[in-house]
Amino acid sequence: MRLVSTFPMRPREIFTFGLSLVFLAPTIFAETKIPEIPHSEVGFPLPYYSPVSGTFAEIRNHNLHLGSDFKSYGLNGHNILATFDGYVEEISYSKTGYGLSLNLYNPKYKIKSKYAHLHSFGGTLYELELLRRALLLMGDPTGFQLKLPPGMFVTKKGNAIGKTGETGSGPPHLHLEFRSEKGNINPLYFAEIHQKDVTPPTIISMFLEGDGLEKPLLLTAKEIGKGKFELYTEQGDKFTSIQLTGKIRIRLSGYDKIRSRNKNNVYGMDLFVNGKSVFSRNFDFLSFEDKSQKHQFYDINRSSLSPPVYFYHMYEQPKLFKEEGYSINLSSFPKKDKVQVQASLRDATGNVSSVFFDLIHEEQTPDLSTKPISKKTGNKYKSLDGVISIDLTKAEISGEGSLLITEILEKEIPFKIPKGLPLKGKIYQVDTKRMSWKGEGQGEMNLGFTPSIKDSLYFFDSSIGKFQGIQPKRKPNGFSFKLTKVGFLMVLSDETPPNVFPMTSIARYIELPEVRNHCLEEKYYGLSDVGSGFRTNVELLVDGQSFPYEYDPDRSAIRVLIPKSLQKERPYLLLEVKASDFAGNNSEPFLDLISTNGWREDLQASCPVIE
Repeated sequence: MRLVSTFPMRPREIFTFGLSLVFLAPTIFAETKIPEIPHSEVGFPLPYYSPVSGTFAEIRNHNLHLGSDFKSYGLNGHNILATFDGYVEEISYSKTGYGLSLNLYNPKYKIKSKYAHLHSFGGTLYELELLRRALLLMGDPTGFQLKLPPGMFVTKKGNAIGKTGETGSGPPHLHLEFRSEKGNINPLYFAEIHQKDVTPPTIISMFLEGDGLEKPLLLTAKEIGKGKFELYTEQGDKFTSIQLTGKIRIRLSGYDKIRSRNKNNVYGMDLFVNGKSVFSRNFDFLSFEDKSQKHQFYDINRSSLSPPVYFYHMYEQPKLFKEEGYSINLSSFPKKDKVQVQASLRDATGNVSSVFFDLIHEEQTPDLSTKPISKKTGNKYKSLDGVISIDLTKAEISGEGSLLITEILEKEIPFKIPKGLPLKGKIYQVDTKRMSWKGEGQGEMNLGFTPSIKDSLYFFDSSIGKFQGIQPKRKPNGFSFKLTKVGFLMVLSDETPPNVFPMTSIARYIELPEVRNHCLEEKYYGLSDVGSGFRTNVELLVDGQSFPYEYDPDRSAIRVLIPKSLQKERPYLLLEVKASDFAGNNSEPFLDLISTNGWREDLQASCPVIE
């Protein structure tokens, strides 16, 4: 539902006119990318100096993150503050995405800030909260989008205009965006929102591709001093130089912790050749077009949202995905010339972390003993034994290289297979050589027999060091799957049941007293499984009777709301949860004896009585 008023009404008059609303023309913005608003006129969005828990331009499942997330420490109900003088331009609500959100607009500098995942409006704009309630009562309770007349709800920098929440998606936090006509501005661009960071970014590894390399190099970075890192090979040898020729591609993997424990995106990066800058990028601004072009900035086959892993291209990647950029072309240097390279990551404060190495312009002698490790037909690839096949025909291919499918011995894998999941058959590594792909590769594993219900196809994502789902489906002779990342494929047998545990850190007082529901006790119980994955439908009993619940995907937990009026007749409640996984394993019953003592203090006259 989209409702837009054309009447210059005062706040209290809007309820008299009800929903007699029509569309307004779109606002006209300035041509500049970042409006020239003085930094002193932009304030912090919360009454306490909260660390950033999610940064600008981070990789997401579909688009890049367009703002910054601020911690609310698991609590709903903190005041949100106006970042600058202006008026509320738009409010909206949906059960997914931004949830309850508010757009604040400054007409002088033509800049807007968006607050998302709110619990409610209010503060100095109490009538705005009344409007929200009226819209949900009189309109569609699942959502609305309302454009407001200019000047109807005016506020000053620092005024409270709403409450933090967790509507839409994600656990409690505040999502803040700054927008101009051309795109989104990194909130850390503004001095008052700056995190006053003193820790330089962390470099995890460097991925090096060259025309003369038989296989790309993944080099591990180790910190030897503040902002200084050394590189090491897979064999543990220090890496200082390599002989190469042709086009070289460099990708750095790293993150920035800022003031929180979160592994955040960096603010910028630089590449220097012989002391001269050849590439530089700032994540201070993203055009509306670039938000869906994450392949320009990241190696999407190695980068991840959960856990956060960022593999940055240290070169300009064309928007047209089939084209491939490069960092250095050694053909422009004399033969046997030594080229000094410095690759760096920066944060918003200017702290820098770097790695250094030399490229020697000289062709490597090809290894004639090297045997092919996979077969290629067009964009279809097979392991030499024919067990694994991956079809990239429907995916977008960048580069002129190939997909590598290699059989690996268990003792050679760089990870441990979890206990309770015995290996069935071979392990295969999937990697790339001078290519990447966007979209889903269609894969098959042909075992020659029908797998049991406990057998499943597992994928270990080598870039994040974690098992990830690849949507495997059983077939009469094996499995089919979908692949978007590089890593290891194997069949494991799930012999381990799922686990149920109490989430005590968020089970009580998730909301501040001003916004807490005093009629219900909220309990969370987490679900986990090391194997095939837990089912989200559980068996839940309270005092031996089935009881309703809802599954919370953000916390991987079930949420149980218990009426506090039950304390009038029961001093204790026995809650029982049983979970199952997709391999047919059932958990032991989890029992929680809940005391209702103390609920009486929270009960109000408006709370319904449960007979």
